[in-house]
Amino acid sequence: MKTFNIRDYGATFCDKMQTEKIQSAIDDCFLAGGGRVVIPCGIFLTGGLRLRSGVQLYLETGAILKGSRNPEDYLAFIDDTVEPVTIEPIGNTPATGRSAVATSRWCNGLIRALDAENISVIGEKGSYIDGENCYDPEGEEKYRGPHGMSFWRCKNIHLEGYTFLNSSNWCHAIFQSQNITVRNVTVYGGHDGFDVRTCDNVLVEDCDFRTGDDGIAGFDNNDVIVRNCILNTACHPVRFGGNNVLIENCRSGESEFGFRNNLSPEKKAMGALTGPECRHESNASFSYYCDHRAVLRKPAENIVIRNCHFGLAKEMVRLEFDGLHRWCCNRSLKSITFENCSFENLLRPGMLWGDENEKFTCHFKNVKITARKDYAHEALFVAANFDKIIFEDCVVEGYADPTIMVATDDKVEFIRSTPIKIQKSTQEECLDAHPWGVVPEDRKNGRRFR
Repeated sequence: MKTFNIRDYGATFCDKMQTEKIQSAIDDCFLAGGGRVVIPCGIFLTGGLRLRSGVQLYLETGAILKGSRNPEDYLAFIDDTVEPVTIEPIGNTPATGRSAVATSRWCNGLIRALDAENISVIGEKGSYIDGENCYDPEGEEKYRGPHGMSFWRCKNIHLEGYTFLNSSNWCHAIFQSQNITVRNVTVYGGHDGFDVRTCDNVLVEDCDFRTGDDGIAGFDNNDVIVRNCILNTACHPVRFGGNNVLIENCRSGESEFGFRNNLSPEKKAMGALTGPECRHESNASFSYYCDHRAVLRKPAENIVIRNCHFGLAKEMVRLEFDGLHRWCCNRSLKSITFENCSFENLLRPGMLWGDENEKFTCHFKNVKITARKDYAHEALFVAANFDKIIFEDCVVEGYADPTIMVATDDKVEFIRSTPIKIQKSTQEECLDAHPWGVVPEDRKNGRRFR
């Protein structure tokens, strides 16, 4: 494999930006037919880098790629002369908004790839990429900067070994891509750990995601495996939708990093990591995700969550279709199974609320559900518009009177499980019992997309 060391291009360990020198090494590697670009031991300041086909970005032990704190330093791809890009217009609909357009500012990344094949980022033990919580007043929620990695329409992606700190937005944002392998990657802080949308053949294994936002997220994905991962998040360990999805042997607990949206504007601008106003525990262990930024290629079904432990989430599960939430509005879930899982320290009802025209099946098999102390009188969840909910060999503990509030005449089946009361309720009673439920006008009208 041909190697291109960034030091040979003049990159140095100093307080000046090294973007052009690092990019020159990447460009020469690409033009030579591919190879390895070496980031040696040292701290190298950089803005946005564009990874190209056939290029492996390789971080040696002690290498630190440190992102710029200036969001304007992530726009060099606009003037790319090696592989010129066409800037796509941004529209006013979810399908054409900035988070659905590859060349938008929202899709900036410390490492970016567009229409590339056979690309990789490999880190030896003790190598780091630091997003520096880059503040962008024009970014998502008026403070989030570039993603850690932003890949669009790529094939054969391999990510392994490095630790990513303080991603300014999602750490890995990968869209419309195929054949993605992520192994032994650690994420500390920032926002979402790993997001994929409209991707196929995805493997994420042996990773450690300790984030201030979702752990694993995305939708319109086919043939996905996530296994042997830590998903400590301050939002949802799994916020996902797709076809043929397996989440297995994963664990989730309180995140070491808070959800930064509650920080003051001044603290966000400073890049503060957290504060007493930031939450650290998860919302729902699993939340179904599916909005109109993609045209679904297949129904969301055969999602299996197996051998997983969720140790500190507020609620067990969240499916909030039927106009209840803007990120669950495209097409509802059809089937999901939780097998050999445990949900501990729950403090509020979850929600399983499907589409009355396309009902779902949810199967809980050998699952243990435990209420948090002093929350024994909460319902397990509220439910509507389902074909069948099955409890098989399940144990429910810590609830004074385990109850499911159901708004529609659908079937709940119990097989060798702790008895659970089915309470027939109105839609409004169910929604009022779910604290996350928005006010009626918002339920009807939704909220604007990013």
